[in-house]
Amino acid sequence: MRIMLAGTGSGCGKTTASLLLMAALKRRGKDVAPFKAGPDYIDPGFHESLCGRPSYNLDCWLMQRETLFRLLDQPADIAVIEGVMGYYDGLDVRSFACSSWELARVTQTPVLLVVDASGGAASVAATVKGFQALRPDSGIAGVLVNRANGEGHYALIREAVAYHTGLPCVGYLAKNQKLAFPSRHLGLVPARETPDLLPRLEEAAAEAENTLDLPRILSLAEQAPSLPGVPGPALPDFSGYRLGVALDEAFHFYYRDNLDALRASGMALIFFSLLKDEGLPGGLDGLYIGGGYPEVFAQGLAANRSMRESVRAALEGGLRCYAECGGLMYLSREIDGQPMAGFLPVICHMTDRLQRFGYVTVEDSAGLSFPAHEFHHAVARPVGEADCAYTVRKVSRPDQAWRCGYVRGRTLAAFAHVYFGDRPQLIRRFFA
Repeated sequence: MRIMLAGTGSGCGKTTASLLLMAALKRRGKDVAPFKAGPDYIDPGFHESLCGRPSYNLDCWLMQRETLFRLLDQPADIAVIEGVMGYYDGLDVRSFACSSWELARVTQTPVLLVVDASGGAASVAATVKGFQALRPDSGIAGVLVNRANGEGHYALIREAVAYHTGLPCVGYLAKNQKLAFPSRHLGLVPARETPDLLPRLEEAAAEAENTLDLPRILSLAEQAPSLPGVPGPALPDFSGYRLGVALDEAFHFYYRDNLDALRASGMALIFFSLLKDEGLPGGLDGLYIGGGYPEVFAQGLAANRSMRESVRAALEGGLRCYAECGGLMYLSREIDGQPMAGFLPVICHMTDRLQRFGYVTVEDSAGLSFPAHEFHHAVARPVGEADCAYTVRKVSRPDQAWRCGYVRGRTLAAFAHVYFGDRPQLIRRFFA
């Protein structure tokens, strides 16, 4: 049993709607398996805090189709998938490739379209009608009305949607300023920095339980057919390998299935904090520094001099290291004047807009080619001899290509975020 919540566009409230639906279902005693469409690290953190279990990303570009089926095969009463951007927004405006729509079609998941009802009634039906008509196989099974002014406002919208589209409305969410979560340049402020998250969600979910038509939603979710069972990939044997993984407020952008794959290969994951610990854990065979917000916590990272020196000494001593995006920034000489580990001959600075945002293909000097994603405001400027292993090419504009994947010693660091849960060759490339 599964359902997707997709939005008319970014900002329509699909994250809030997804969280409140998950919370309302949990209040009814349901075991909810959460998922997030697309390459997102922040929303899954909210899902996990609420549902008490891992939230997995589902991405038609980064993942093989069989992987989508495998990940959705989680033991639970219901799977709830939060969409990404607008329902049809993806790689291009014609095919809708890599959009929430494509994910719903590939996985045969019924879709609830989340619409912002602010200041509208019949016009909300016009929006729904447009989404319904754009594709004959839209997959839209119902409409969830967000930001309604109350029962009377919702009744007007429900009547208009039913009359003009034939689709059922499955309830509404009232305007609730208590759930106006703060944002920063890459999205919402993460759940680990929102200490009052669960009490606020619980309070709002008590109201949502009365305004959402949970029996109708469950009935629609039951229409999802069973997916074929798919075994996991054959992974390399890293038995006895101790991998240090940076995990704290500054570094927590990791795909859950990547970590699962590393464990399944036999690695012991040793989590530590670049912000708070004095030095690296002992006895490591490798180091993994993922993305996050090193620019937000740059002062604290710079102040932890003993850790910076520990990392630099370990890498200069030949420790294997794979670093992504924020990890690259930490290994640089500085971020906007704040000293970092100083291992890579680059200087990073922040800009006021996204740099090279979107899906990419990476061509690696090791002979590998694989899909990836970039999403960052930072720029890295070489200040010395900086060897690069990657040629990165934008998928939507193949004529746009650039060099990245800084290499020094046994360290590889790049802005590209990589999914390797179904690509064992990348696990060997990054950590062997």
